[in-house]
Amino acid sequence: MDWKMLVIDIFLYIFEAWVFNFYAKLISLSYKKFWIRVLGIAAGYAVLLVFYEMHRLPLIALSIILINSLLLFSLFSINFQTALFHSCILLGVMVSSEAITMPFVALLTEQSLNFQPQADVYVINVVISKLVYFIIALIIAFLFAKKERNQKNFKPYWIMLILPISGIIILTIFAKVIIQYTLSTELYFFAIGIAFLVLLSTVIVFYAFEVAQKESAELSDLRAIQQKQEIDQKYFEIVDQSNKEMQILAHDTKNHLMQICNMENMESVQKYIDSIYPSLDKFSSIGISQNKILDLIISKYIKLCEKNHLQFSVNVKTANLHYIEDADLSTILNNLLDNSMEAAEQSQEKRISFSLYSRSKRYDALVLENSCDIPPIVEGSKLKTTKPEKRLHGLGLKSVLKVVEKYSGMYDWEYNEEQKLFKTVIAFPKSVI
Repeated sequence: MDWKMLVIDIFLYIFEAWVFNFYAKLISLSYKKFWIRVLGIAAGYAVLLVFYEMHRLPLIALSIILINSLLLFSLFSINFQTALFHSCILLGVMVSSEAITMPFVALLTEQSLNFQPQADVYVINVVISKLVYFIIALIIAFLFAKKERNQKNFKPYWIMLILPISGIIILTIFAKVIIQYTLSTELYFFAIGIAFLVLLSTVIVFYAFEVAQKESAELSDLRAIQQKQEIDQKYFEIVDQSNKEMQILAHDTKNHLMQICNMENMESVQKYIDSIYPSLDKFSSIGISQNKILDLIISKYIKLCEKNHLQFSVNVKTANLHYIEDADLSTILNNLLDNSMEAAEQSQEKRISFSLYSRSKRYDALVLENSCDIPPIVEGSKLKTTKPEKRLHGLGLKSVLKVVEKYSGMYDWEYNEEQKLFKTVIAFPKSVI
């Protein structure tokens, strides 16, 4: 046995094992921990290497299907029938890549198909076949993964395929140089080293991207947890402040009741109750929706409207959009309410009405009305901003429309010129729950 060829075969099988792991992770939704997968795949591909060194092709093909199926079944939580299907795909891709590489390289190096390449050219051919195997396997894995997890973004992977494709081009040019010139022993090993360096760089880049993507996902989870904690903290601060104000109000209520008892007629009583009613009504909006982020936003705009002398009525007793993510709900409400406040401030009536309600069992409706003395500018069916810096504005509504589309909702608006009232309606289907 040639020890040099054995070393080369070991490196090639390590690369194949990595391709298998990469492929399996893309098509699987759950898998074993890293070191369990490493040990299992290493053991499986060590057996395949032994069969390969025995040079028995039928046994090699059968063992590849069987061992890959067992690894997919045991390490990646894929049922055996599906595992067998993907193992056959990988075998077909491997055989095809090896079958097309030799004619491909021969064509590009202007050699006949019967040409017997020297050892260093043979190694380069084999490395090219493994890169082709990786590219095809990756594309197939993308297609299956997109079907199972259409929310996952694979664009970065498509871009990174430039690396193995560039490696194939470089190695093909290198093979042509080797064929035309006789190389020394040192250059022979250099040629082999370059070929395996291309494989290694492919593994390192894709592995580094996986690690970066995993860290990014963990960071997003941490941010989501932090955001939830901040929401909880702000919510409890508002509730605590409300409780303190309620305690003060309860104390004052005793005086109010004593004052009412001393009044002589109902007209005086009614006037007195009307005067203290606004201070009682503002507490009704705290915690009424049982959706913390919604209550926070409502409380925020109640305070802002009070500060800007705007009438703000709220009705969220029959729906709270709990199935919409906090960040998305914040995007919708903050942008819409900011626009409503800006328009209402410039109007005579200075009022805003916000409602959430269930319309039958099919969908929830968000209705926002605000006084608006200036008719909106419309181009086609789209609203245009009236602000002077148009490039810097109008993005809020685009963000709202993007979120509405995400939840398969419907957005509509209308302007009543007679009443000088702008109305926004968004319907969210309950099927998204």
